[in-house]
Amino acid sequence: MKRIITIILAALGIAASAQEFNTSYYSHTSVFRHQMNPALLDSGHIAFLIGNINVGATGNVGLKNFVFDAPAGSAYKKTTFMHPSVSAGKFLGDLPSTVRLDNYININVLSVGFRAFGGNNVIEVNARSESHVSVPDEVFGFMKETGKKEHYDLKDIAARSVNYAELALGHSHKIDSKWTVGGKIKFLFGLAYANLDVNKLDVTMNGSNWIVDADAKGSLAVMKSKYNFKDEYTTDGRRRFKDLDVKGGLTGFGMAFDMGATYKLDDDWTFSAALTDLGFINWSKAQKISSHGRYDFDGFTDIYAGGSDNSKKLGTQFEDLGDDLENLFSPGDDGTGSVSQGLAATLRLGAEYNLPVYRPLSFGFLFTQRFFGTFSYTQAMLSAGFRPASWFELNLNTALGSTGLTAGGLMTLHAKGFNFFVGCDYFMPKLSKQFVPLSKANANLNVGFNFPFYL
Repeated sequence: MKRIITIILAALGIAASAQEFNTSYYSHTSVFRHQMNPALLDSGHIAFLIGNINVGATGNVGLKNFVFDAPAGSAYKKTTFMHPSVSAGKFLGDLPSTVRLDNYININVLSVGFRAFGGNNVIEVNARSESHVSVPDEVFGFMKETGKKEHYDLKDIAARSVNYAELALGHSHKIDSKWTVGGKIKFLFGLAYANLDVNKLDVTMNGSNWIVDADAKGSLAVMKSKYNFKDEYTTDGRRRFKDLDVKGGLTGFGMAFDMGATYKLDDDWTFSAALTDLGFINWSKAQKISSHGRYDFDGFTDIYAGGSDNSKKLGTQFEDLGDDLENLFSPGDDGTGSVSQGLAATLRLGAEYNLPVYRPLSFGFLFTQRFFGTFSYTQAMLSAGFRPASWFELNLNTALGSTGLTAGGLMTLHAKGFNFFVGCDYFMPKLSKQFVPLSKANANLNVGFNFPFYL
């Protein structure tokens, strides 16, 4: 369970990863925009290892929401929000009602595009990772102001991390001068999975401690790892989860499908639609854990310091928070078994307008809806593309979505045998020395180098 809780703390402190690169959707020189709509597959190419690297995060909080300057005279410069020098009113007042972070990584290991079977085809291998966290601000109110109220309702806490490799086979086919359709089948190989869903966590003061009434479930599958347990037991006699010995191997298998279409109304207007990542992974021998019923909790103690001089390192403070959160959830062993998890399916609807009086300039609108339960999100993007020459393209966009207003851009150098691009969906915010976003964690980077056969 502590490993699952660590996902929450790590995501809050070091959001670092990204999804498909929406800015490239209307980039006509992009080799990888078929990952958002398989009907846009139109290039022959070879790419490997550095063909497409996309890392980033979206969220409504940043590092400065949880890490603060330590008081003068402290042994270390930084401390957590739990330190008494941090105003509870300021800390809680700056938090949204639900703290949310969504982190993604998409790295192309190998991609080969070619013409055959009456259309364009691609074979690709990708490494993908995504982690999601959703925590109501009431949880942080309980942590920071323990005892201010006699009762806290801490439901609707959720965290999930999915990590896998995919082998994808795609094909696009031009039906006539107006319609192009595309599809892709993906074979998925699970590497690691963790989830936590808290449906109920009522905490009520009872003298000097707290009575917790819980209904929470979680599971963990990390390659072929061995799960270890403490010599401790929950109130209902189940073993307490400790840690795991990591061992290489695959722990899950699955399948997914992409489908899409484009419709060229005339020389000016093109419309498109796609549904991607429609599928699931079945994780075998996942360790299942849960918290249910009533038990005692001692509260959060000595998080910020071993003494009045703030003598604990920042990392140690977060580790201690993890220990206390583990005691709050008090997870017990539910044995191992298979767990099936659907992927985050994504719907995209687009319209592109090519300026009649100046064809190198075009404008696009893209609506994106990701379906993933608690972690679903919506975004609307407006973009402009400028292609003054066949070898150069520049794209700029602004988008409004579940995590606020963002802006991004893309530059592509494109010629036969050479394609280089660099861009982002979210221009980088101010970062810490550890390259962590200080404000809202909307930041990503997409870069790649590949070798086109034909244009």
